[in-house]
Amino acid sequence: MFNCLRRFGLVVALLCTAFPCRASRWVEIGTAGVSTDKVMLDADSIERVDNFRLANVMTLSSAPQTNSHNITYDRRVNKVAFSCVDRTFQSVQMIAYLGEKRVGSSPENTSWRTAMKSVGTDGLNNRALTMVCAAAIAGAPPAEQKPRNSSGSGIVVDGVGDILTASHVVSHCKSIMVKTATSKLFDASVFGVDPKNDLAILKIAYDAPLGEPAHFRVQSAPARLGETVGVIGYPLTGLLSTEPKATFGQVNSVAGVNNDYTLLQISAPIQPGNSGGPALDEFGQVIGVVVSTASLAVAALTGTVPQNVNFAVRGEVAQIFMAARGIKVLTGHRQQVQSTEAIAAQGLKSTVLVQCLVE
Repeated sequence: MFNCLRRFGLVVALLCTAFPCRASRWVEIGTAGVSTDKVMLDADSIERVDNFRLANVMTLSSAPQTNSHNITYDRRVNKVAFSCVDRTFQSVQMIAYLGEKRVGSSPENTSWRTAMKSVGTDGLNNRALTMVCAAAIAGAPPAEQKPRNSSGSGIVVDGVGDILTASHVVSHCKSIMVKTATSKLFDASVFGVDPKNDLAILKIAYDAPLGEPAHFRVQSAPARLGETVGVIGYPLTGLLSTEPKATFGQVNSVAGVNNDYTLLQISAPIQPGNSGGPALDEFGQVIGVVVSTASLAVAALTGTVPQNVNFAVRGEVAQIFMAARGIKVLTGHRQQVQSTEAIAAQGLKSTVLVQCLVE
């Protein structure tokens, strides 16, 4: 479901050394009624008890709240029982947290089996019930799932149809299509891959300009902590509009998880589909290739969703990867700072949609 989380497993493994944790996989299922509080269900907590299924459901408050017992909390984890046959549910026990501290809990509801209530027409309850009842548990083989088409973003790097993207975007494709900002479609194939650094080069079927080649910042001037960064890409294609999106933030760290200096940590918001797109500096030059987010990994372990903890492969690493395959990119060290509008317009000319077809 999250193409841009190829490094998700790595992030979880590293964070588990710092926090007490068990296997968990939090999936967002909606918001709490009319509030903006996010509701997530731990797919790895689903278990069978008699003829019922139990799962942990977490509500993440947009701001700390204080209840009638004067307990201040920012998230609640509720163990909920579901009946897949009767389409009913009931709370078993609620635990409240503030930051990383447990601050309170409700008494355990020992009579939940006889107090089940209908999910009714509530969309949130129905999504939770569907997810819990569809899960394979207790050693049963998982239901066969058809592979799905997916998409990411790519960077035009020269005038003959070479495209830089993230390797996880195209690693499972039977065929690949590239769509330019002018809606032209091209067949493409993988020319080179660096799985370790999550990079890949695509070539279209014949030499043709796909747009304006991107300018990369010279390797002797690496990204700096705190500088502006813009991301151009095609996130959530099929859900949002088909137009490319631009978001902006800062370089938050010049290293990734576990001091990985092949990565930059950036705060520009990204979504599934941004993977492979450019991270641009304030001059419109490529300083990174977007590859992943750590937000869901941290939420799965701590119950707290960090805001915009995202990663991009350094532009210098990408240049070395391309040079090893005989691809020469445009570089420079521009002096004139661009407006965000100008950065987005420039990035649009060299960013393409990468469609991965699996059937």
